[in-house]
Amino acid sequence: MEELKLGFTNAPNYQVADKQVCFQSGDVSFGEQSIKLEPLPLAFLYFLIQHAGEVVSRQALLENVWGNRQVSDDAIRRVVKKIRVALGDDAKEPKYIKTIPMQGYVLIAPVQAVGEYNHKGSLSLLNLVEHKLKWQHFLWLQFGLFLLLFSGAYLYILKSQQSDVLVVNDDKLHIELLTQMSGSEINGSYHPKHNTLLFIYRENNDSPFALYRKNLTTGLVHRLSFDNNSYFSAFFSDDGQYVAYSKDTPTGMQSFIAKYDDKGLLDAKLLHFNFAHVYLLSFGKDNDTLYVSAPSSGHNSLKQNAIYSYSVSQKQIQQVTFPFVKGRGDYAAKLSPDGRHLAVLRNMSERRYHLLIHDLEQQNIVSEVNLSFFASNLVWLQNSSQELAITSFKGDVFYFDTRTEQLTEQQHSAPGLNDAFYSCGEKCLFMRQHHMNYKDSLEVKNPYSTADITSLSHFPNPNADFNPIYDHTGDSIYFTSKNSQHAYIKSLDKNGQEQILHTFNARHIITRLSLNSEGTKLTGKIEERIFVLDIASKQFTRVSLVEEQVGIPHWSQSGQSIYYSRLEGVEDVLYRYDLSTGKKVKVEKGLTERKELANGMSFVTDSDYRLWLEANDGTRKALLQFEHVDFLNWRVQGNYVYWTEPVKLNVYLNRYNIVTGEREQKLLFENSWDAEFSLHPSGDKILVSHSLLADSNLVKVIWP
Repeated sequence: MEELKLGFTNAPNYQVADKQVCFQSGDVSFGEQSIKLEPLPLAFLYFLIQHAGEVVSRQALLENVWGNRQVSDDAIRRVVKKIRVALGDDAKEPKYIKTIPMQGYVLIAPVQAVGEYNHKGSLSLLNLVEHKLKWQHFLWLQFGLFLLLFSGAYLYILKSQQSDVLVVNDDKLHIELLTQMSGSEINGSYHPKHNTLLFIYRENNDSPFALYRKNLTTGLVHRLSFDNNSYFSAFFSDDGQYVAYSKDTPTGMQSFIAKYDDKGLLDAKLLHFNFAHVYLLSFGKDNDTLYVSAPSSGHNSLKQNAIYSYSVSQKQIQQVTFPFVKGRGDYAAKLSPDGRHLAVLRNMSERRYHLLIHDLEQQNIVSEVNLSFFASNLVWLQNSSQELAITSFKGDVFYFDTRTEQLTEQQHSAPGLNDAFYSCGEKCLFMRQHHMNYKDSLEVKNPYSTADITSLSHFPNPNADFNPIYDHTGDSIYFTSKNSQHAYIKSLDKNGQEQILHTFNARHIITRLSLNSEGTKLTGKIEERIFVLDIASKQFTRVSLVEEQVGIPHWSQSGQSIYYSRLEGVEDVLYRYDLSTGKKVKVEKGLTERKELANGMSFVTDSDYRLWLEANDGTRKALLQFEHVDFLNWRVQGNYVYWTEPVKLNVYLNRYNIVTGEREQKLLFENSWDAEFSLHPSGDKILVSHSLLADSNLVKVIWP
């Protein structure tokens, strides 16, 4: 059972009768077909495999799979049902999992670990080392071939009237360049009636985002916007007669609808909403209905968005979804081709996302699926009102079938291919492609410092770099880095010596790095799980469970414990995790963060994002309330609280004087949305991860 506690994703593959289960990817495969299992049923199945042939009781499941959380029998049965669907099992005539009334469940199918295993069912040490070396060699070989193919492909571009074809000698996917401009193309929309793309483009980081189109028949590109405002999105109506778009103006965000023809956008009309911060998402079946994301009319204290339908002619808006979650709520929506189902993406908490399918005729939710990734785009498949593709910026591509409620991953998708916006046929998507070097770490002067800074470091890297933090001397930094194959936690000292501390999945995101007071351990979050990394031994330990919804971890003053919050129901509860004992102790309800500084000062934030200073006797003084919580990143140095705040396409550094209560704001970056920062111990410099021009194109991707 120790392996389950440390993470079942480290387990080898298993053959369960005629199905193969990969715990690294979550795939249950049979021949060429595969079904993706979510983490909870995957953990359940792993526990059954470890006790194959034995009756596993409800209590054993609660202790080992649910981490002693109390759940209903119906919840357990729903998990079993998902496993049976993946395995193709029948509860009435089971061939895999048999229910033993009043006792539990038993895995009755034959089980065998895949590979050369000893009699206990695990790889021998010699075979494990050999297997690992072969796998590493294979990865490096594949990576080298990948670079060779793509570098050659970029040198060999074939011109045609239809598109620019990127020749990739790879039987796993075929990529055609739809655009090829020397800058960044994003937020694509396509309509087959015009055979035309709409997209947002800028040539460099100092340029505003402008609206463009490309006719794929003629290959001609036209600019459609001519002001200095930044455009955020543009998309066709269902019949291609209209285009809706948004732009950021000096007076705020404005949205428009315009007629579309070969001349461009005509008769643009400003859309009037009853409240601010409205984001256009998609058209309904008619040209009069738009779906938008805007602040929910209820539970505003939770700062969440809901989906609304807006009538252009009536100038009326009606709320469609009613989220009650700790995250930012509903942020994407797309109507099925038959107009019956509305697919919605919902942020439940910091990095937890759900897909919801609303039946608009029955006025109820018919499907709700947990997503193991940050989904950014929804696309209903061509000529289908039952299947859709869900994609992410990180390169995830999944298909969801509303009839079977199965989520299936597209094999051979990869970082760099993201944000699908049109389905062009079976296993064919219009997407965005970018190279992986889209962020670099660098130092900037603290805008509040009066020091004479003569030198600032820049850390150019061929990979994308995130979350840079200083060590306690300011001489070394820790950061995360990723390319198309792997992601890493790294250190870089003052002599330029770089060291890899941990390697992980390139699609996973690590956030909120922090160093303990002794400078010996790092903590942070990998996806939605808290981890601890011992720097000397490189031992990487996950502290929280997959099922837990946890907040931001912070070290105690001694550096031997971690504070973090856990969502229990709809309430935040602060816990302390002791590294020496591995025990979690409940501290207080209603708190989300606790920071204990080396000088003895302590700060906490509550569920309403208010910051409090705690005295030695436990009494607290309210300091301020944070407004922008999506990218909240705050730090304390001296008598000041610092935090970043994105406003439109600018990032500001705020500071609050704990003694006087004075609040200040200064510009940190223009044309950016980077809010990560680390203060140098001197207070004169700031370490940031800054966006580079993504150098992206819109592409057509076809999988065999």
